[in-house]
Amino acid sequence: MPFTSLDFAIFLGLVLVLNWRLRANGRAYPSFLLVASLAFYSLGAPKFLPLLAIVAGANFLAVRQMSVPALARHRKLFLILDVAFCLSLLAFFKYFEFLLTSLEALGLSGPLEGLFRLPQIVYPVGMSFFTFQGLSLAIDHFRDPRRPCPSFRDTLLFVSFFPTVLSGPIQRSEPFFAQLGQPRPTDLNLAIVLVLTGLFKKVALSAYLSEHIVRGVFQVPENYSALGVLAGVYGYSAQIYLDFSGYSDMAQGVALMLGFDVGRNFDSPYLSTNIRDFWRRWHMSLSNWLRDYLYFPLGGSRKGSGFLNVMVTQALGGLWHGAHLRYLVWGLGHGLAVALAHVVLAARRRRERAWQSIGFKRWQIREPGHQGLKKWGGFLLTINFVSFMWILFRADSFGQALDVAGAALDFSRPGQGAPLMAWLIVLLTLFGQWAGSGLKEAMAVIQGRMGVAALSLWCAFWVIMIIKIGPDGVLPFIYFQY
Repeated sequence: MPFTSLDFAIFLGLVLVLNWRLRANGRAYPSFLLVASLAFYSLGAPKFLPLLAIVAGANFLAVRQMSVPALARHRKLFLILDVAFCLSLLAFFKYFEFLLTSLEALGLSGPLEGLFRLPQIVYPVGMSFFTFQGLSLAIDHFRDPRRPCPSFRDTLLFVSFFPTVLSGPIQRSEPFFAQLGQPRPTDLNLAIVLVLTGLFKKVALSAYLSEHIVRGVFQVPENYSALGVLAGVYGYSAQIYLDFSGYSDMAQGVALMLGFDVGRNFDSPYLSTNIRDFWRRWHMSLSNWLRDYLYFPLGGSRKGSGFLNVMVTQALGGLWHGAHLRYLVWGLGHGLAVALAHVVLAARRRRERAWQSIGFKRWQIREPGHQGLKKWGGFLLTINFVSFMWILFRADSFGQALDVAGAALDFSRPGQGAPLMAWLIVLLTLFGQWAGSGLKEAMAVIQGRMGVAALSLWCAFWVIMIIKIGPDGVLPFIYFQY
């Protein structure tokens, strides 16, 4: 049940009425939220509801066993079994078809045809997100045995919490359970701004780019001039940001209406001046998960091969998005860029220390004009690298990706261009990241001065405007497939 549907609006209205009445009841409130979350998931994918319970149950059992003092010496074994089980489930649903196709391509599937041939597997929506979220509970408990063991009800609620179960942000257990025990006061004005902002990004802006330039460029790039193809490339870069950050804004707003702060998932990523900074700002909950539960355990940059650790982390981050070599190449490409950024930064720091050792001050080394030029250069390099790497996400094959990239760089080719509105939305995407926080705060202040009737009319006006601006029908959120 997507956030952009009328069904969800009705569902959310009913949940909010009950939420505001029950949140003071510490015993009944978690059960109510659990029922609401399971109902939400059931309305969209009922046959996968048992899978939610299985993932929650596996992590609950692992935490409970790790909490038994007599079994303390086996804590690592329980964690390994839990991680292996959950990742095996995820791999089966996400990568089985990829494995079978690879074996067939290598001519190795013949003897195993009967064993491998299964009915077509349907990927459960949100599985990558709720699996990683469940694993964070067990891993955090392993690292800090003093944490109390949650009940199965609370564990299942943590994994299935309906504002975040489909596409995040990926939550951590400690702040979630703290808020469950004592919900924060509802900041309704900010919550409304976030929901309206998310709707506008998804329904009006992202959908326009998809329908008026991106789809055509990626299906028949030969029909477009180089500028037209570039509009499709930058348009998809804007589209995937508007789509996913729009969902995240809505998830954050809906959770805030319930009294939960699920955190930001984006922090103006396209204003980054280097690729390391981009990954601190893009899909922050996943980036932080991979950093804390994969990169640091591998040794980070302080133990072993820092280059290898970055490459492994980014490669697995790419494969997290799907079972295709395009995602692996995308991850490896970003891993190489991040590793090179580490090398450049380390060399810069060594050079600065050398200058300081002979008497130069920091302000003498970093001249303001030179720094401004470096930032602009870093911004242009980063946004172009990121945008061209997104081609691997949108293309259906490596061949199509190469065709689009080649067409974008062939300025001698004839063909149609892009509508002016597409370029304006790309620029608006950048402007929104530069001024987004200020605009949201201004809207929240305006709403704070309204009465209930005026606020209702305000919300109705913006919803109608967004629907009118957007095309007929709304495409699913891009990250639902991951």
